Amino acid sequence: MKKLIYLIIIVLISSLVLTGCLLSNVGQVPATEQTKVKPTENLAGSVKVPWNLSGAVMPVPPYGSMDIPGSDTASKLIVNQPNGNTEVTITGVMNGLTPDTTYTVYLSNGYTPYLDTGWDVAGNYNIAITYSGTDYIHLTNLTQSGTSITGGQLVYPGNTKSVTSGSVVDNTIHIVAEYTENGPGIVTLDGTIAADGSMTGTWLDTWGELNRTGDWRTTGGLAEKTHTGSTGWPGLFNPTTVPAFTFTTDAYGSGSWHVNLKDSDFSGPGTYTLSVWINQGLPYEGPTILISDTFGVTR
Repeated sequence: MKKLIYLIIIVLISSLVLTGCLLSNVGQVPATEQTKVKPTENLAGSVKVPWNLSGAVMPVPPYGSMDIPGSDTASKLIVNQPNGNTEVTITGVMNGLTPDTTYTVYLSNGYTPYLDTGWDVAGNYNIAITYSGTDYIHLTNLTQSGTSITGGQLVYPGNTKSVTSGSVVDNTIHIVAEYTENGPGIVTLDGTIAADGSMTGTWLDTWGELNRTGDWRTTGGLAEKTHTGSTGWPGLFNPTTVPAFTFTTDAYGSGSWHVNLKDSDFSGPGTYTLSVWINQGLPYEGPTILISDTFGVTR
């Protein structure tokens, strides 16, 4: 009889195991740092941050002089915020670069992409209007609204002209002025604005019964370049603990690098905006060729 009871007990225990009652205890193991599920507010998860050729987000010149077309799309920047003391891991998988070459990585502060918005020509100039080999210096002032030249004067003794219209589009300028002395007549000046803000072009006027033409240039005063955004490197994120470092490409122009930022690399809790800049050559010896989009890191 006792043997029969023992046998029944064994069968019942086996039945419990098979029906999952014992297996259910696996899910009830107390959570540890290794087994617990990451909190919903955790920022972990790899994010691919786009690269840009330097000339696409900074003024040209000086940026863009050594950019390598295609290296921006061939390379990858991977940013991840895990749990623990490491706040963020940043990995660069670089491709399309010059083979067997050393590059410098600058973990930098955030920046605002540069956008060229044209030229501002409002101000005072000396304009030399050349006719039959002689320069006639006109003391000139211009006003501007947006891309439109809205007024001004070209003053030459006994031959003053009043600006009635004009435009500034990209690096071209167009001015229309009417004679207010010794007229009637209309003069049109068309020209190009050079990188330094000086201007040159050709002019055509109808003065009385004459149709005259010639060249003109500014001999005093410069147009001002207009833009939005940053104009240069924003500086290292934390030069004390995260200095610039290098990597070297292989025979195929590929290379990689990795950096971890810990709590101690940040000045305190908050959201930080970072970017990565890549220069060709050792520190400060080569031009910037790649600049990442900015990305946020929450401490």
